[in-house]
Amino acid sequence: MFQRILVEEWATYVPIISFVLIAGAFTAVTIRALRIGKGERNRLASLPLEENSDNLKSL
Repeated sequence: MFQRILVEEWATYVPIISFVLIAGAFTAVTIRALRIGKGERNRLASLPLEENSDNLKSL
């Protein structure tokens, strides 16, 4: 009897904990993206298009 009560209570907390963790990670990434400076934003936006000879040598 007690085992069924403990399992049922544990199973109700897992979705809540998962939602809080995912919502926290999403909020942290969103806040970081909103606070980034214009210079850093432009640097990151052009990052895949940059041709760097150091990167080409390692391939």
